[in-house]
Amino acid sequence: MFRHQPAPPLQPFVDCLWLNERGALTHTRERGLPTGCADIVIPLLQDDILRYEHEDDAAARRLRGAVVQGPHDRFSLRGTEGPSSVVGVHFRPGGAAALFGGALPELRNLTVLLEDLWGLSARDLRESLQDAPTPAARLQRLEAHLMRRLRGAQVPDPMVASVLDAWQRDPAQARVEPAQRASGCTPAQFIRRFEAAVGLTPKRYARVLRFNALLPMLVRQGPRDWAEVAVASGYFDQSHLIHEFRRLGGMTPAAYVPIQPDRPTHVALL
Repeated sequence: MFRHQPAPPLQPFVDCLWLNERGALTHTRERGLPTGCADIVIPLLQDDILRYEHEDDAAARRLRGAVVQGPHDRFSLRGTEGPSSVVGVHFRPGGAAALFGGALPELRNLTVLLEDLWGLSARDLRESLQDAPTPAARLQRLEAHLMRRLRGAQVPDPMVASVLDAWQRDPAQARVEPAQRASGCTPAQFIRRFEAAVGLTPKRYARVLRFNALLPMLVRQGPRDWAEVAVASGYFDQSHLIHEFRRLGGMTPAAYVPIQPDRPTHVALL
């Protein structure tokens, strides 16, 4: 896995650019656990991105070419058949609005063709990345394309940016009502502005943020006293933690085993 931190003009919007090349895996499907952020995924070796609606579906939904995965507040199911070479963009919370604007709320829990949003330039971008001679060159070309698209992009909502920054510093204390009161907005205004910037409502995003912050701790420390973990992670109790883990991740916390320690949101379906 190659990762690249973008240059300063992109840093407020993009967490990282990445490239992953691998051979065939022993499993052919994965759960993608939600991050609350949008992603661009561009296949270079294979033609299609595979997505499943349900774990027992026999046939996949095939998306030909680059895709946008909107902000999710539940797990997704992806096909992982055969060898793969993929380039991607992982946006920061609220960062994708600069490049997708008002479309972000409509992308919630969906994976759609990038071409539907960017037109034929999405196809041109994929071909350019396929022609690049090295992984570094591919990431540089992707970064340059994003830089060009960033010109004239809408300015991030400062109120939402302030809330996201505070919640990111302490996900266990991410609470909607205190943030709404501090913003000076009415509840309806707060929800509307937050959802326009992030793609999820404040309540949905706070739940995903808490869940996502928990995963690296489970990877590092393994099984623990779940009641203690629940309280430390901002859940009311162990029952609340298990309920949220099932809803967002499709499994219990005890069953959670990522495919790699550095990829905590990828869980194999065996």
